[in-house]
Amino acid sequence: MKDLIDIVYLENKKYSDMGIIDVRSEGEYDLDHVPNAVNIPLLDNEERALIGTIYKQQGPKEARLKGVEVVSPKLVSFIDGIKNITEKYKETIIYCWRGGLRSEAAVTFSRLAGLTVSRLEGGYKSYRNRVVSFFKEFDQKYRFITLYGPTGSGKTEILKRLRSEYPVLNLEECACHKGSIFGHIGEAGFYSINQKIFESKIYYSLLHAKGGLMFTEGESKKVGKVVIPEKLFDRFTSGFGVLCRPSLDFRIAFTINTYKPEKNLPEIFDALGRIKRYMSKETYETLYRALENGEFGRFVEIILVKYYDPMYKFAYQKKIDYVLEYDSIEEAVEKLKGLYDEVNSCSVITNYQ
Repeated sequence: MKDLIDIVYLENKKYSDMGIIDVRSEGEYDLDHVPNAVNIPLLDNEERALIGTIYKQQGPKEARLKGVEVVSPKLVSFIDGIKNITEKYKETIIYCWRGGLRSEAAVTFSRLAGLTVSRLEGGYKSYRNRVVSFFKEFDQKYRFITLYGPTGSGKTEILKRLRSEYPVLNLEECACHKGSIFGHIGEAGFYSINQKIFESKIYYSLLHAKGGLMFTEGESKKVGKVVIPEKLFDRFTSGFGVLCRPSLDFRIAFTINTYKPEKNLPEIFDALGRIKRYMSKETYETLYRALENGEFGRFVEIILVKYYDPMYKFAYQKKIDYVLEYDSIEEAVEKLKGLYDEVNSCSVITNYQ
């Protein structure tokens, strides 16, 4: 096995069928990491901060000596963690921030213990540079069928049902946000999501696409806390546009089931307060009372018709090639499966409306 592995090799393998070990601290790992990497820190957050301080105040020699002192007592458990990974895969790659001291030390210790491992050249930084260049040079092979439609149309659920058979890019899932003022509710990953993790998720999804044509959902450029990369945004907004048009009754029932107001009332009240200035006093008070009284159907109908629909009615009218009418998620999915085959077979996208 090679001593150094470059990021192109990992990308060609789609970060699969190999052990990938991130020896950075937990904090560094949580901010973003190589897909499918397992975190086995050589130094934890506090230890890394301590050695960093010594490096700045006393110099590299003293910092390295302290590093040896800190790592030595836990070396056996550290090697055991790496051994567990090497036993599961034919090849194992270790990386740190820049492919420097931490990963070099981890590889040296592992090989002394008889383990076969390699080091990622350039470390996490080489991976991050690859993600940035991926979106900067966005490949022309990625084409999109883009779903638009009013709030409560079930677009994200439709994408989830499609992806077992068709390539799908679920931007809201990547962003841990449903794309509305209430979009963070019920999304456990929302508070830890950041721009780098968001881009990593998209990159990994696109890398595993089964074909050039993918389903996605029309979004504004900002989804929750994160921003869609510019060239990707331009590509899916100019794709084959599908307007999802279910009945209002469907939208109300779907929205209630999705947001579960009976379980999330405090968060919904909070979100309502944040959009108060965008609606009339009468509308706000009506919505507030409906929530107080547990009239969730009435609350959802009013907020859909009087707040969301006027706001988004022009957002999905830029390029609509097909109008999708349905009374259930299952019906929408079946119609889109047929549409995918038609669009995929056309070299020139025509209007299916």
